[in-house]
Amino acid sequence: MLVALSTAWTVHWIRHPATARGHAANPVMAQFYGAPPMALLTVGAGALLLGRDLLGEPLAVAAGATLWTLGTVAGLASAVAVPYLMFTRHDLAPDSVLGGWLMPVVPPMVSAATGALLVPYAPEGQARLTLLLACYAMFGLTLLASVIVTTLIWNRLTQHRLGPAATVPKLWIVLG
Repeated sequence: MLVALSTAWTVHWIRHPATARGHAANPVMAQFYGAPPMALLTVGAGALLLGRDLLGEPLAVAAGATLWTLGTVAGLASAVAVPYLMFTRHDLAPDSVLGGWLMPVVPPMVSAATGALLVPYAPEGQARLTLLLACYAMFGLTLLASVIVTTLIWNRLTQHRLGPAATVPKLWIVLG
């Protein structure tokens, strides 16, 4: 299912680049570019944790490592690209801050958490240490970005109140 959805998403990007650019240009839609990397990372962690019994350990580790790598690369891209677009292209007002602003910056935290599952399977020595340090770095990156975004959300709530009822569920993202 993940392969089918990922393929469909990629084909959609290739066949309809104007639509994809339009989503990136929209200050609300762009936030959701953090979701596909988190999906890859979550399925990869599931393959590693649950797939050992179904697929065998070597295949489960290979699937987990592959999905972790793809999700991490895409997640780091969303954590950099979406804030860049917000700084340079999106027209944002102080009351436009939403909990969804955490979506593009959280994937490196998911990479850090799920990458920790791969550390025991990494070759001993430099490769294992590099993976561990990369997980710590991604944790720190996301922690810093999340604190900044959460502060903006808190400021919005204190200065501009909740806003429309449709935006209230997005506050649960912050709690997560």
